[in-house]
Amino acid sequence: MKVSAKCMNHSGCLKAYRGEIIELDPGAPLVCPECGKPLSKAGGGAGGAIKIAAIGVAVLVVAVGAIVGMKVMGKKGSGTAVAEPTPMQEVTTPPSTPVPPSTEPATKPMATITPPAAIPMPDTPPPADEPPPAAPIATNEAVTDQIRQEVLTRIDKIPNLSPEKKDRLYVSVQRARDMRKIVEISFASGQAQMPSTSAPQVKKLLEDPAVVKFRDDLTAVFVVLGFADAKGDEKTNYAISEKRAKSVVDFMEKQAAVKNVTHSVAMGGTNLVDKTNTAKNRVAEIWAVLP
Repeated sequence: MKVSAKCMNHSGCLKAYRGEIIELDPGAPLVCPECGKPLSKAGGGAGGAIKIAAIGVAVLVVAVGAIVGMKVMGKKGSGTAVAEPTPMQEVTTPPSTPVPPSTEPATKPMATITPPAAIPMPDTPPPADEPPPAAPIATNEAVTDQIRQEVLTRIDKIPNLSPEKKDRLYVSVQRARDMRKIVEISFASGQAQMPSTSAPQVKKLLEDPAVVKFRDDLTAVFVVLGFADAKGDEKTNYAISEKRAKSVVDFMEKQAAVKNVTHSVAMGGTNLVDKTNTAKNRVAEIWAVLP
């Protein structure tokens, strides 16, 4: 009597997919003649029917899913390349469902962000009735008692300096091997940044052999004193004198390649430079000190 069996390889065998009963001779190996997988005897009964039904449902679900997936993929693919209809084709448009009007605009306008325009920082021009600042001048002189006294006078005029710090500066001045005012830079009224017209001359003066002697000795210190004229508010004068000194220091370090330690000192409003000519007090002085 032949043995009835079924292949359970539903993913790779048509006999299993169709649920065919395979008849085998007695004693023959339980192997599917199509896919070579082991066979299961067809036992029949309620259990077998349930298994067959379950397998059929699973296959149906897989098949339906594949068909639906292919349709969806076809729709997606048609979105990227749609052939134009030929003149003989009739394009029908399904009736549209009325949509209630929206209170919001169809397209919201995008806010336009305008970047802030770059604000140029030109040199402040002098008043119409005032001549432009004088060109930088070299004041490089050998140290004398008069120069030392001039430095001490400036130390006395430094605002916000404690008596202890003044005493230390006095001692440094007296002990310095050399010190001299090497460059004097003039500014226009209200001008805080070093005049761009002065830059080439200041750079040239800093490259003078007498100044290079200090620059080659890294123990030498450069001190920049910033001044303002005595007119106007004391607080404003101090602020502008500080900016003048710092702008010269910034130029020395970044554009003139001065490697020595450099200090800026705000002197505020003064008539120390010239008691009779107000404009001559709007200066910055570069001093070189060799301890």
